[in-house]
Amino acid sequence: MSARTLRRTRTWVQTLAFLLFLGGLLLTVQDVRPALPADLLLRLDPLAALTAMLASRQWLARFVPGLVVLIATLLLGRYWCGWLCPLGTLIDWTSQRRNQRDWPARWRAAKYALLLTLLFAALWGNLTLMILDPLTLFVRAVATLLIPALNWLVSQAEVVLYRVGFMQGALDSLDTALRGTLLSYTQPYYAGWLLALVLGGILALSLTARRAWCRYLCPLGGLFSLVARFSWLERKVSAECIKCGACLASCKFGAVEGLPGGQA
Repeated sequence: MSARTLRRTRTWVQTLAFLLFLGGLLLTVQDVRPALPADLLLRLDPLAALTAMLASRQWLARFVPGLVVLIATLLLGRYWCGWLCPLGTLIDWTSQRRNQRDWPARWRAAKYALLLTLLFAALWGNLTLMILDPLTLFVRAVATLLIPALNWLVSQAEVVLYRVGFMQGALDSLDTALRGTLLSYTQPYYAGWLLALVLGGILALSLTARRAWCRYLCPLGGLFSLVARFSWLERKVSAECIKCGACLASCKFGAVEGLPGGQA
């Protein structure tokens, strides 16, 4: 498969995964039947699984899918970060792709420090820092930012369009279909201003370096990176490498091990 085909395939997979995550999440936060478990997406999150078990000091069977996702890294490498992570996809869609420089290599240690801090806090029953977990952040952003905003926009549009007589019947049918499913009957409270600042800051980091959050700060990425060191199919720099740097220049994730500026 050529590099161009691979990039296109990855883009389609990212888009499909993002839509599936978003659709599945919408089915958990509203009164949709058949209802899905409220923590459906978090069950796929290895970091949520580890912190929840550490905090509760017990085995939680519902988080087994997250552990399976982590174990699959041994075979597939960091597939989650590059192909499936909804926050990573959002970063790719909103990031500037030119005039970006990598941060100093020492910054790569930050994601491991955040990971250890999260796990240590979980030992004491404190899950506050899980706001920095990508899936947790995505779930909360949809629930407290996207849905309230969508609810408000649709309500305001209905108020304006309902003045047009011939549209009233269609609007009534649309409102009946949406309320209680995708939208609420009452306007949800905007409870995510701090969350908006965190998400905005993460997206803004990509203006300074390629996928800066993913490569340097993401604690879940740090967890995947540690496990991926033992990946059975991971590509590595061979003895024939002349260290020309061409692979580093073309890989926007900095996922090339064994060269300065590569992954850590």
